[in-house]
Amino acid sequence: HTRVRGSRVSLAHMRVFRSVSIYDLCVVFQYGIVLDAGPSRTTLFIYQWSASKENNTGVISEHSSCAVQGPGISSYSGSPGEAGNSLKPCLGQAMKEIPKEQHDQTPVYLGVTAGMRLLNLTSPTVSDTLIAAVTATLKSYPFDFQGAEILSSQNEGVFGWVTVNYLLENFIKYGWIGRWSRSRKGTVGVMTIGGASTQITFKIKERSADPENEVTLRLYGQEHRVYTHHFLCSGTDQLRKKLLLKAIQVSAACSCASWLLQTYHVKCLKL
Repeated sequence: HTRVRGSRVSLAHMRVFRSVSIYDLCVVFQYGIVLDAGPSRTTLFIYQWSASKENNTGVISEHSSCAVQGPGISSYSGSPGEAGNSLKPCLGQAMKEIPKEQHDQTPVYLGVTAGMRLLNLTSPTVSDTLIAAVTATLKSYPFDFQGAEILSSQNEGVFGWVTVNYLLENFIKYGWIGRWSRSRKGTVGVMTIGGASTQITFKIKERSADPENEVTLRLYGQEHRVYTHHFLCSGTDQLRKKLLLKAIQVSAACSCASWLLQTYHVKCLKL
């Protein structure tokens, strides 16, 4: 997760900060559901948008969110069925908040990030079973299922970059006259530190020497060439595990159990 001006930003988390207008009261919104499944937690977001677009790109606002109780999906490797069950309370909330007549028109999508990428490297069968479990749960609801998958590191980085710059109104901005207009501000680079990985993503002017990590986007009538790089095993949870392992190795060498406890406690608080 990242923070921008006090607001928590998650995968595909796009929120527009503006007052409600007469247009908002009259327009019929469409809805979409995104489940951001990180290494340590999952959050369900409900988004809404109108049929109109700005330069062939939709303007999306967040309707509401729901924090799934329990750990991240990858933590259910010993009981895959519980991974799907953990989503049910938040999906039930979505059933209530989205008009019933629009349920079958509401796309739902779940994206899992670095925690599952790690699990997929070590235990691909287990990760496949977990994806199958959450897929079965999502398909049991009347929404339009669009997929449940492990996001590539490239997509994760690009989604984060788009989200942050969208929130900062670096693509378009909502003016005082009640209309959207192209922003004159430049974009910013984004570093996202998650539980299992760290991503750094920024806009570039020329082609990079590493084309596999380069993506070209067209948003609101403008083209953006973006470079993203992924550092797996460099998230906060993984760094804590590395620190603990190092502490255990040093402790075993000097047989200092008290040193282990003190060092781990102090250094974890600094991370």
